[in-house]
Amino acid sequence: MRIFDDKRCDDTIRLAIDRELGSIQLDASQKSAILAQCRPSLTVAPRRRPVRRVLAVAASFAAVMVLSAGTLAAAPELRESLKGLSEDTIAILQPVNEVSEDQGIRMEVLGAVNDGGVAVAFLSLQDTTGQGRVSDTVLLKDCRISDDMGGAFANVVSYDETTETAILRLESMGVDADAGEKITVSARSLLSGEQQVSDESTGYTVSELLASGPAAEYAAPEEGMVMGSMAGVADPEHAEISMEEIEQLKDSGKVPVLKPWAESLKIDGVDWASVAAAAKIGNQLHIQYNTDSVLGGVNSLSFRLKDASGQVLDLPMLELNIGPRTELSQELYYTETNEYVLFLPEGQDVGDMEVVYSGTTYESLTQGEWSTTFRLEQVKERLQSKLNLDLGGWTVESVTISPVALTVRGSGDMWDISGEMPMPEISIQLQDGTQVETSAAGTSVSDEGVTLNSMFNEILDLSQVKSVTLNGEVLDMEYITE
Repeated sequence: MRIFDDKRCDDTIRLAIDRELGSIQLDASQKSAILAQCRPSLTVAPRRRPVRRVLAVAASFAAVMVLSAGTLAAAPELRESLKGLSEDTIAILQPVNEVSEDQGIRMEVLGAVNDGGVAVAFLSLQDTTGQGRVSDTVLLKDCRISDDMGGAFANVVSYDETTETAILRLESMGVDADAGEKITVSARSLLSGEQQVSDESTGYTVSELLASGPAAEYAAPEEGMVMGSMAGVADPEHAEISMEEIEQLKDSGKVPVLKPWAESLKIDGVDWASVAAAAKIGNQLHIQYNTDSVLGGVNSLSFRLKDASGQVLDLPMLELNIGPRTELSQELYYTETNEYVLFLPEGQDVGDMEVVYSGTTYESLTQGEWSTTFRLEQVKERLQSKLNLDLGGWTVESVTISPVALTVRGSGDMWDISGEMPMPEISIQLQDGTQVETSAAGTSVSDEGVTLNSMFNEILDLSQVKSVTLNGEVLDMEYITE
């Protein structure tokens, strides 16, 4: 799958990242730099003196959690289904146990939680036909929590080999459901048999690859020819070309497109794609490849170079998706022809370097209709701080922590006069000294204001919150149940 220029909404960007960035190698500092541009960051904070108000509030919340756990005793099947998850997670969930089955795949929504803006559901998947389409790498796509909201994202949290049942966590932002309102959990695509390879040999050096066909013809792409693109720079500090420069070259037509050879070239170990053409144009190494099946379109492929010492070079890259595209569903679409461009260091001879590939492949794609509708109550317990923090372009007015997410709300223009988007740095520390981590984030800007959401990796026991800091300052958090 590819990132397409005509898809600008947050959901599509996140979906594209989910599909594509597995082929881009980033270190921790680079990931942090990217994430800092789109969400309030949750970072490790130094140990600080506990905020007394937080501790007093947390003690009250502990009683609520005890009552919740008592309620759960009436639903032991939920505890059994979700064994292995933390007690905090199980205690806060509303039991659901609604089943939908299609194409021999059984989906059961076990339990869910909603704080009015963010929802998390846990569900089980089982292949009732014994075809092995559900495993610990099963990938659920085209899924929703509430039909009128954006896409939801699922990941496997546990797998039982004896029953071949996977438990998935499904999470979604923007679920603005009132207490007791009906919501629908649905999915339409399931990918199975995931296999990942990293830096495997194609069987060619650069020179051998270029000599495998006639001298490639190339030209600037025609209008509408490139349906989408993705650029990447693994080491911005040492790269000779930046992301912005790559985009400028592409937009100006200075990244040409190859004309395919008469016969394509097999890649060692890859039976769903083949090299259609290759050429070295200035400092650009172009590798055009075709995908030979529907699953080939769903699969991903990337190329790098390995020098004589065995070191793999993290070169800046650009992938062009050459249309037309095939749409399998809202989330799954592809172009059969793709051109992978590596930007080579000036003056370096790469002829003897080995061309290697990385990628992800799937054994099967199952499409169907899995859907359950039920009433979902809201979790009202929160820790909240009201404030008035000027960040330059906009003002932070509140920081709220629910058991499932951190929400920052404010007003104004997020972009300051320098063109930057200043983001608050928020750290949540627990009583045991650890910091809270997040699994997803989103930013919403509207006439009503600015909202930043960061979803927690695990359901949070508010009684265990020790301190919350914003840009290094400890916040006075109040326990509320509104």
